[in-house]
Amino acid sequence: MVIVPYFKKNKMKKLGIEKLIREELKNIIKEADVFGQPTAMPLSKINAKAAKAAFGAGSKDGNDKDDAAAVNSSAKEKVGSLKPMQKEVIPEKAVSFAMGFLRDGTPDLNDMEAIVSSDKYIMDGHHRWAAHTLINPAASVTVAKIDMPADDLITTLNIYTKAKGLKGNPGEGDVTKFASSIPGVLKKVMDGGTEVLKYTKGPWPVLDAEEAKESFGKVPGANGDAEKGMEIMIANAKKLPTKKHPNAPSRVDMPVIDAGKGDLKKVLAKISAGEMDIKEPFSKDVEGNLKTKGDEDKEFSVTESKRWQKLAGITK
Repeated sequence: MVIVPYFKKNKMKKLGIEKLIREELKNIIKEADVFGQPTAMPLSKINAKAAKAAFGAGSKDGNDKDDAAAVNSSAKEKVGSLKPMQKEVIPEKAVSFAMGFLRDGTPDLNDMEAIVSSDKYIMDGHHRWAAHTLINPAASVTVAKIDMPADDLITTLNIYTKAKGLKGNPGEGDVTKFASSIPGVLKKVMDGGTEVLKYTKGPWPVLDAEEAKESFGKVPGANGDAEKGMEIMIANAKKLPTKKHPNAPSRVDMPVIDAGKGDLKKVLAKISAGEMDIKEPFSKDVEGNLKTKGDEDKEFSVTESKRWQKLAGITK
């Protein structure tokens, strides 16, 4: 039997506690990033006054670099490596996108006009992504990639959306049922073109039956055979990732970033320059609007964080 002296046991216990404090504190500091929240904040939960205060206050919080994140507006990613942030994907819309692109490159699915997180979750452009998966999941596409995990990026984009006074869009469709719905949709298109589909209005051309058959033959590997092209698209539909991010808000609580109205360039510029005050330390206006009465569960303030780091021996 080994007898451990009392003072040594106490020292070991102290070291164990310090280690636990360090690990827990590291997790808290790491996770409690954007607006003091560890997980994605739905649009409806973003404080409007705080969002408006944060919109251009990144340089007013005493730290010019804490709110910035690296942005690559022309990053290349494999279609099949991207993952959905929402479950609402409508098969008929995806097929309309795909058939237009196959016909004459309209719209250009090689340029997704989509924002992607560092962990490869799509913030927007889910139908373009699904459409390109139908055609070729191995294809490389251009995306705007931001060096932030999905949880933080959703909150950041929702702050932008709320500050602009925009409301979320309702959605429909279920990505988990996408593959099973595609054969029926493609059969309709083969027989009557995309003009027989429910969704005929969008950034894609409407194809008649002859144009549809010709387009099916352009699917990589079809070699002009429309039936073969349709078979390939049905097989590709099964390769679409269906597991959305575990903390993803519902569609109506997702960001609204309209590339056609210039929002994509604007939000990328703001994030790259750190113009939005999204991380601690906050400016006074942001801090004041984030605080609410009875909010006892609010994350550590900067002062508290420093104090606990000192106690845990992380800093001097």
